[in-house]
Amino acid sequence: MRRFTLLFSALVLATGAIALSAGAGPAKVTSFRFCSDPTFPPMEYKTTAGKAVGFDVDMAAAIAKSWGGKSTFVQTAFSGLLPALSAKKCDVVISGLFITPDRTKQFPAVAYMRSHRALLVKAGNPKHITSPNGLKGMQVAVQAATKYEQYLKALKAKIGFTLRSYPGDTDAVAQLLIGRADAVLTQDTSGAYQMKQHPGKIEIGYLFPQSDAFGIYYRKSDSALGAQFKAAIATLKANGTMKSLAAKHRIPPGDVK
Repeated sequence: MRRFTLLFSALVLATGAIALSAGAGPAKVTSFRFCSDPTFPPMEYKTTAGKAVGFDVDMAAAIAKSWGGKSTFVQTAFSGLLPALSAKKCDVVISGLFITPDRTKQFPAVAYMRSHRALLVKAGNPKHITSPNGLKGMQVAVQAATKYEQYLKALKAKIGFTLRSYPGDTDAVAQLLIGRADAVLTQDTSGAYQMKQHPGKIEIGYLFPQSDAFGIYYRKSDSALGAQFKAAIATLKANGTMKSLAAKHRIPPGDVK
């Protein structure tokens, strides 16, 4: 019996942070670790005291609470989010990460929010940037290793402008505030947050009509876990939790329908 107990204990330790509850059918996950890059407010960022906060952090906590467990934030650089998931440093990625064909070839994703890309400019839009083509000859800032950066690199090759990439979204916006950038490509939720943080200093010069979906990424081998997250998101939308979190973080309610 002692040998069995020791082997079982070792197995539990080796499985990582996912906690399972027994019952009829496949075991259900109750607690999980999620990789996230806290540089993209209001989705995820850190307070001056170093605490991780934001819509995604609150959503993860709400999901885990509904399962009777807890969520654990695993800080990860944006470019390393999916590699960390592959290496099993976390169980899922929840970090304002768009669902794209190239990503879903390797990792499935559960959609939980839609947003629109936005070009942030100085208040009053002194450079009259009202479309992507209006960036011609301008100084543009963006967060590195993002789909925004990929888009701007392709656009730069067509119309010509100076592009500089920064570690976080807030870093890019800082360049706009101090006059080193004429525009920042981000998304509407971040734009709303930044305008609240810097009233009367910045505005949205152009809002892209196309929408992007944010997703919770998981490993292909964890299809049951993916199904659990899909069901959890449906529940949080149905019971009004997603809408309440959107209001708390000043995100357009239509983004979480």
